[in-house]
Amino acid sequence: MSVARENGTEASHLAEKKAIFLENRTMRNALNPRRLRASLLAALAPWALSTQTLAADAPHQPVPKTLKASQILPKGMLRGEGFSVQERVSNDGLMNTYVVKSDYGESTVVGDDHLRARIQEVRATKAIEELAGSKAFGDAAKGAVTGSVEGGKALVTAPVETTKGAVKGMGRWIGNVGRSVTSRDPHQENVLSTALGYDAAKRGYALEFGVDPYTDFEPFQKKLSRVARADAAGGLITSLAMDVATEGTMAGTVVTVTSLAAMKDVLQDNPPGTLARINKKKLQDMGLPDHQIDAFLKNYNYTPTQATLLVEALKRMGNVKGREIFIAHASAAPDKPMARSWQQTAEMMANYVTQKGPADIIDVGDYPWLRTRKGVVLALLPADYMLWTGELDEAERGAAADIAALSKVSRQEVWAEGTMDPDARRSLEGRGWQVRDNVKLASREDKAAEVQPITSPGARGAAKITPTP
Repeated sequence: MSVARENGTEASHLAEKKAIFLENRTMRNALNPRRLRASLLAALAPWALSTQTLAADAPHQPVPKTLKASQILPKGMLRGEGFSVQERVSNDGLMNTYVVKSDYGESTVVGDDHLRARIQEVRATKAIEELAGSKAFGDAAKGAVTGSVEGGKALVTAPVETTKGAVKGMGRWIGNVGRSVTSRDPHQENVLSTALGYDAAKRGYALEFGVDPYTDFEPFQKKLSRVARADAAGGLITSLAMDVATEGTMAGTVVTVTSLAAMKDVLQDNPPGTLARINKKKLQDMGLPDHQIDAFLKNYNYTPTQATLLVEALKRMGNVKGREIFIAHASAAPDKPMARSWQQTAEMMANYVTQKGPADIIDVGDYPWLRTRKGVVLALLPADYMLWTGELDEAERGAAADIAALSKVSRQEVWAEGTMDPDARRSLEGRGWQVRDNVKLASREDKAAEVQPITSPGARGAAKITPTP
């Protein structure tokens, strides 16, 4: 028994010594620099993989890059009645620049959205030519022209006598004339045009044809002015124009086609000055400060239509935070292409929120992003074709740094309206981004409108104008 106890005691002591030895060795190993590094590398294996992927980023692609229109556009946008798109397309890493040749000359447009609009403007110009040349229009216009023009000239040559009677019950009309004299807005019609009612008639016809009334496409504006002069006395828009423009007139112009249709009455009934006041009131109701609102409304790179649709898109987002962030960026649009891009971005955000769920606007990498209630941080880009450029690389690093400082981020995503080059996709996905391209956030109404034809009168009856894809 004594020997057994001694053996048991000795075994116990050996087990204890072994445990102490193993514990000490574990501690020594933990403090050993080589083993510590191995442990850390094991713990950081996922990050190590990300670093390897980062090192394998595709080389930056030089810009501008030349693309082929036949490879990036649907057939319906390559050529049609009265227009064709030049095969050579220049891409700056995000947006495409196209040269459009039409019966009215050659023009350069930036962006797929602007191209769609320009094609629609060409088609609308041809339709107006047909309308103005029709016998029905000529007969209806005979009496309207003389009376309206003489009345307008009287307002200019003898304003006191003429306006005394006009003020009664027509305060808004006289107000429009006053704004046309004093406004610095380049989109505001001059006093004679306003007095004659040209501006209201032009807005009505343009919207019936699915065109921004303030487009800078001069051939359309000239043809439109001719028709508007004949229609200044009123009545023709509700008769002949409706023969030209069916409910499908708005189809196929831009992604925001239904928004334009939904805002048709507001855009037709109100001149630029009134639209600016309406937009200001909406932005004030969103809680934006007046100085920020004024900076946006006085940026005339936006047409009154674009500014109105952008503000309406922000309103459609409902009770979200951060709209002042978006307006701060939009106010700084340095040119017309950038203004159009901000309007598209606002539309994309509004469609995302109304279709996918609530999200707030946050500033990430000096750009307005969405952050959903589920922690998704999302960039919505109205890009045509995204290349992996040094600029995009730098923007991604800035965005990643800002996102890393946020809490409760479930994932980070980039959605592009156009196509993402394989190198750009591979590089972004390698850095942990979820990428989607060719995103169409159009509403159900937009999709329904896209299949409706646009019609115009012709010598041989109504001729269909196929909507732009």
